[in-house]
Amino acid sequence: MKRNGFFLFFLMVFILGSSLLMAQSNTVIDTLLNEKHADLERTAYMVLSAASLIDKNTDVSGAFAALKKEQWPVFEKKKAEDTLSYSEYSFLLMKAFSIPGGVMYRVLPGPRYALRELEFMGFIDKGTNPLKKISGDGVVRILGYVLDWKEGQK
Repeated sequence: MKRNGFFLFFLMVFILGSSLLMAQSNTVIDTLLNEKHADLERTAYMVLSAASLIDKNTDVSGAFAALKKEQWPVFEKKKAEDTLSYSEYSFLLMKAFSIPGGVMYRVLPGPRYALRELEFMGFIDKGTNPLKKISGDGVVRILGYVLDWKEGQK
């Protein structure tokens, strides 16, 4: 069973790297995958480009600037090199992909309920600590789940 999980992970990374995120530089993906704790700048680049919120020619710093322009309160005081928690990453995904969310997210849209929504949808393991820092490979894996879901919505 564990072998299937590893195979699935590497298959997803390959698919993301080759087809869904063609605008991504291999260097950015490689760097992110090797990060113990994902930084906001590279994560924003991955998510915003996958969600088509930035031009395909935008670089990593341009993606961070685009994130700041969105004025999502969670990221207003964040710097490019800051790491992300699971709840912050969940909020970024919910906003970037316009995932509607459940009742609590609609009433109180924020990182806490964004995480709970992605747990409910099966993208993140249930009971994940909202303050736990997300790794680079976690960013890519969860983004793959969201992209699969988004494709199924069409």
